[in-house]
Amino acid sequence: MVHYLFQAALEETAEAAEQVVETVAAAPNNSGLIGQALEITLIGMVILFVSLLILWGVMELLVRLVKDGPKEEAEEAEAIETVEADDDEKLKAAAAAAAYVIAKK
Repeated sequence: MVHYLFQAALEETAEAAEQVVETVAAAPNNSGLIGQALEITLIGMVILFVSLLILWGVMELLVRLVKDGPKEEAEEAEAIETVEADDDEKLKAAAAAAAYVIAKK
C-alpha cells in the first residue's frame, strides 16, 4: 500500500510540473511593458509642458492687450489729487468730531 501511495504522489507531482511548464510557456512576454510605460510617461510630459507653454502665451497676450495706456495714467493722477483734497476735508471733519466728543465729556 505504501508503494501505491508513493507512486500516486509521484504521478501527481509530474502532472503539476507539466502544468507549471505549460503555464510559463503560455505566459506573455512582459519585457516590452517597461518600454511602453516610459513612452506613455514621455507623451504625458510632452502634452503637459506644451499645454503650459500655450497657457503662458495666452496669458502674456492678454496682459499686453489689456495693459493700461499712458492716457489712463494721467487720468488716475488727476483722480488721486481729487481724492487727496477730499481726504483733507475728511480729516478736518474727523478732527472737529473728535474735538466735539472730547468737549462733551
